[in-house]
Amino acid sequence: MMWSVALRDDQRELTRRTILGAVIDLVAHGTLDKLSVPAVSRQSGVSVATIYRYFPTKDDLLAAAAAEPSRRALDAAAPRLPGDDDFAAFQRAMWTDFSHNLPLLRHQLTSEAGRSMRESRLARSREMLSGYIRSQGVDPNSAEGQRLMALLLLVSGSLGLVELHDRQALGIDEAIDVSLWATRALIEASRTNSRSRTDKTNGSATRTTKKRGTK
Repeated sequence: MMWSVALRDDQRELTRRTILGAVIDLVAHGTLDKLSVPAVSRQSGVSVATIYRYFPTKDDLLAAAAAEPSRRALDAAAPRLPGDDDFAAFQRAMWTDFSHNLPLLRHQLTSEAGRSMRESRLARSREMLSGYIRSQGVDPNSAEGQRLMALLLLVSGSLGLVELHDRQALGIDEAIDVSLWATRALIEASRTNSRSRTDKTNGSATRTTKKRGTK
């Protein structure tokens, strides 16, 4: 009985991945701009009714497809290089996954379906970065933290990989190293700026207190 349940679960996961693989293929190869469920059905061999059973709306379908690289990166047992923290290991795994489907990334920059997929990833990416920069001593809700997240989304996202690999002709591994270097440099600069402002504020408060004490 338990074997039967496990088999059904495996089949459901296989069907889900087949559907999402079809979405990614369609967007990657530009066979359509406005993604449709019937087109996904034809590409995947899964019926329209079954697709809607897994993904009730097209937005649900796009959001799940957009999350696939992150999901695979979290599942990957990628080797951690010396000096890598959790974010760096995740970044390496995700960009390595992206590198296997560069046509998808390129098409996402110009197609309506691709833009929808990138927008679907944004909230999740912001949430992950928020927790990460907080662990690095930067308040993500501060003005400094918001500016930092905006830049980190640029240098660590799919657009950053396309820029470094396509326009600047860096290899995938070198592009990853550059992205991680930029991430560390930006976080350190934000910490330095935050400390500087705190020191100035404390210094100003101390001088004000001393002046009041001499009156």
